Amino acid sequence: MSDKKSNETISLKLNDFLVKYKGLVFGFIAVLFVFVIVLSVGMTISSSSVSKGISQIDSIDYTFRKDTDGISGDDLLKKQDEALASLNPLLKNSGVVGSRTNFLAADIYFQKGMFEESRECWINAAKKNSSAYTAPIAYYNAAVCSENLNDLESAIEYYEKVVSAKEFYLIDHAYFSLGRVNESKGDLEAAKTAYEKISGKTNEWGALAQSRLISIDIQSIQ
Repeated sequence: MSDKKSNETISLKLNDFLVKYKGLVFGFIAVLFVFVIVLSVGMTISSSSVSKGISQIDSIDYTFRKDTDGISGDDLLKKQDEALASLNPLLKNSGVVGSRTNFLAADIYFQKGMFEESRECWINAAKKNSSAYTAPIAYYNAAVCSENLNDLESAIEYYEKVVSAKEFYLIDHAYFSLGRVNESKGDLEAAKTAYEKISGKTNEWGALAQSRLISIDIQSIQ
């Protein structure tokens, strides 16, 4: 079988699998965006200037989310653009303030479908507070944005940053995503390496990883 036909077969088989399990595989992505702002509140506030910056961000966040439920179209777009305009002067700040600002901006850009801008903000958020427990969350979301941009190489890069972190509460999901993207690329060995990290786990990701390993083994002998 030629490499081209082999990659097409891999793509089709993985696509069928993802269609079947779409709700489970991608369901937690939205959860990360819901929790990320809440989690970032726990960042250490070490000075009055940082406290002032956090208060500004909280105010922008509150104004943006207030009365957002149920609105759409131009009304929602207006609130999003107003929030981004308010956040813009704070985006280049360092430390906690810069990280928290980029978190919120990244979330809003993602809602707008502006994945390149969202990814840039997620990466900045991670770099500006790299030792915080929120950094792997930011890299995970940067990987999700990369997938939306069909930039699989970058998606792999950021998923690898996530799984190398000491703590990440969706580590099994991250390993599965890393395997899935490598499989989409046709790099079955890298996909197997990622899947094998969680194939023995007694959860849905372990079960799904085991399913993909079996599928890959079947493909290799066809």
